[in-house]
Amino acid sequence: MVTTKAPTHVPGRQRFGGLLNGDYQTFLALFGFGALFTAFQNLPKLREFLFGQSVVDFPAVFGLLVVLCAMFWRGLLRRGFVWAEPAALTWMDFARVDRRRVVVKRMWTLWFGLVLVVGYTGALVTAIGGGSKDVWIAMSALTASGAILAAVTARRTAIRGETLAPVVLALAGLAFAAAGLGPVAVDVLAGALFVVAVAVVFGGEPMSGVGRQELVDGWNARLLRAMAAVFMDPMLLIPESKPVPWLSLRRPTTLRLAWAGVLGRARYAAASVVIACLVGVAHLAFPAIPAAALFALGAYAALVPFVGGLGELWRNPGRRRWLGASDGELRLVNGLVIALLGLVWGILLGLVTLLLGVAPAWPVWLAIPLGVFAALRTATRPPMNYDVSGGAAGLQALRGVDVLVVGAVLLSVIA
Repeated sequence: MVTTKAPTHVPGRQRFGGLLNGDYQTFLALFGFGALFTAFQNLPKLREFLFGQSVVDFPAVFGLLVVLCAMFWRGLLRRGFVWAEPAALTWMDFARVDRRRVVVKRMWTLWFGLVLVVGYTGALVTAIGGGSKDVWIAMSALTASGAILAAVTARRTAIRGETLAPVVLALAGLAFAAAGLGPVAVDVLAGALFVVAVAVVFGGEPMSGVGRQELVDGWNARLLRAMAAVFMDPMLLIPESKPVPWLSLRRPTTLRLAWAGVLGRARYAAASVVIACLVGVAHLAFPAIPAAALFALGAYAALVPFVGGLGELWRNPGRRRWLGASDGELRLVNGLVIALLGLVWGILLGLVTLLLGVAPAWPVWLAIPLGVFAALRTATRPPMNYDVSGGAAGLQALRGVDVLVVGAVLLSVIA
């Protein structure tokens, strides 16, 4: 008797995300591919936009790609591919489908997309700068080794302290940019990353073997993110807080809840360090891009996960009545806590710029309090009003980002 593997495709679901069905997904894919390909036909304009009249600093570009690999690695370590729809799980059980194959295929799809982003960025910047053959080889080796390391660590169960590894890689990219290291050093780093990947590949259990409850929990988190996109509610995208055992809330106060919201999301501190490295290296690699815009965007991205506690209280009137705090008190106390985090992140960014030897003008540093204010404005957005036109609803969803964009433009003009 010959047995065949049961298909992993759920009946009635589109294959490849609908990219091959000739509908709007196909159009968007073709349009995106065309836009990415067209960039290589406008290299002089992109060079002027990124570098201006400056000479391309390839050590800084190497450092930038290393930091991008660290961000790629950090994103894959979140293991957002570990999910399965409950109905599809039931079908798999009755159809005798190995659910592990489904999770593995999803992981490789996400991995391939991230590799394309990092690889495309490295190839485009190298082409703009007119890199030599050694530069192309170094860029390719670094992208390949970083991708292999990210894959072998994400496919297995979590290693204690693994979230610090991307921070170490980002600091290595910072050192590359500061020391002005060339393609040979990048090849050595790529070889070291490959050796680490070979060492890590042995041991641990594959994430594809998690139980049904973990898969359903992942599906619930994904469904929440999807609904946030459909209903244009970005606050639903802010991660939930983890319990803080040593912080008692038996006598809840606004200050305790503010710190509980921040400490419960401490797992995003490593990402904030990587963002600081990315902003500093990008400022060195792309001197023509206004530093104020980079600093403002970086501060907002680093701080917005930590305003989730304020956002949960703000959109839940029952919790606010339970706490008994006024709107002004919530804004003031949480604002002070987030401002303190912004100060710490600003000091970290200052150390990064000092190490890289760049000295932004003083108005540029005003972008950090701008990012703090924009994050708080995002968290204190009133409930969405859908009885308005699409443009007005979009402006509601962009609350906080609007101030960030306007402020960054003004600071860029001043600086």
